[in-house]
Amino acid sequence: MAYIIETMTFPVDNFLGMLLYAVLFMAGAALLIGIPMHYIPYHIPYAVKNAAIGTAVFIGILIWWLLIF
Repeated sequence: MAYIIETMTFPVDNFLGMLLYAVLFMAGAALLIGIPMHYIPYHIPYAVKNAAIGTAVFIGILIWWLLIF
């Protein structure tokens, strides 16, 4: 666990740290959009939900890219 924490310190200069941050950002973006969409009372088409979650993950990756580099 200490190795993982060490790899995630800024500036991130190794592949494992960048990978962990990318997974963290994508999961956070998907949960941030996916959980509220699950509890919306009216029915939203499946394609719209997937498009919204995909867009959120893309924005999360973009923010990760700007943060890491």
